[in-house]
Amino acid sequence: MGAKSKGPVEQQLERLDSVFGKETYFQHSKMVLTVARDLTGVMKVAHRLQAKVHEHFGAICEVFMEHVKHELWTKLHETTSQLGVTKGAEVPDAQVTYIPEGIRVHPYKREQMPTLEALLVWDDASGITRGHCLYSISYPELPSMDQVDMIFDIIQPYFAKRWLVVELRLAPPVRGEFEEPDSEAKLHDPYVGTGVDVTVLACHPYGFARGDQAETIANVKQCQPMAFKGVSDDAGRARICFMPAEINKVQVAETERFYGAETVLPRSSMFSLHDGPTIMTIDLTPKAISVTTVHVFAMPGKMPSAEETEGIIDWAAEEREPLLAASVEITPLKDNATPIALAHIGSGDFVAPDGGLPEGCVSILIQCPGYEQEERTVMLLVGANDFYVPLKRV
Repeated sequence: MGAKSKGPVEQQLERLDSVFGKETYFQHSKMVLTVARDLTGVMKVAHRLQAKVHEHFGAICEVFMEHVKHELWTKLHETTSQLGVTKGAEVPDAQVTYIPEGIRVHPYKREQMPTLEALLVWDDASGITRGHCLYSISYPELPSMDQVDMIFDIIQPYFAKRWLVVELRLAPPVRGEFEEPDSEAKLHDPYVGTGVDVTVLACHPYGFARGDQAETIANVKQCQPMAFKGVSDDAGRARICFMPAEINKVQVAETERFYGAETVLPRSSMFSLHDGPTIMTIDLTPKAISVTTVHVFAMPGKMPSAEETEGIIDWAAEEREPLLAASVEITPLKDNATPIALAHIGSGDFVAPDGGLPEGCVSILIQCPGYEQEERTVMLLVGANDFYVPLKRV
């Protein structure tokens, strides 16, 4: 079976990744239009191209016009050839914008001076200035007004990606029939936090059944959506740069705290470039959780009386000596489960992170210097779960 062929959008994405990097893309950029001002008609072409770039990408790209003269290039070229000297480096103060050494060869130092050139400059994620030549035509060739649309069509694909900010939050839990109206609202915390996987599926068409493609039928694997991935930060926001299709799907992976979600994002609903990155909020349905608190304290020298409660001590009603140096871990009783450390909130009370834990059978391990280790297997139920664990002195 032959190698998988790639659709036009996938090929375009590969070209962009080769220029900007697979995981990076600019939010703001600069374009340097180098134009030979002493050659007839070239300035008109440059101004028209500048206007089109401003019209379509002005919100994310600032355009600078750099004027050169072929007459000066000729004199400089003849002088350096006759005297055998080398042409100097670019002078930063004379540049229309900052272009570091190594991004380009200055027009006056080339064997053929460009009559029109478009250079894109941007800062990468580490703050280093990068550059890439989008279009260039050299003397004696001159651009004409009827070529402006063609030149713009070459430049336009480099601005195809768009930024999406997905804000994740937990929706309030569904209130039961007999619950108080405000009981859950007071406890509800919409915070999602870091480490949640978010995927954008861009449903681009594979191609068209015409020309050479009409002789073959694309396999269904070649028609899958293009996937772009991101991870939420501490604020519960995932930033993703992707190639938008007419229909896009934003998927949030399921976790132990909430169910997964899929939201359709049509291209028509995305922000324009002038409005900045598209921001969308996704409310996630929380799973039923067990609000778990473990109270750790020292076993008293004299046990409280429990005659009236059939030998069961109501520790909640007794005075307790909290063990502030204790540590508590809960491990779900399932394969490859990772222990979860409970947070001490004071007075020997330890609570589960993120508001609670999924219901189910767990093992609780309590340790404290100077006291015997205690381990219990319990069942966590939906709602409040309070466990009172006295530790014996060694």
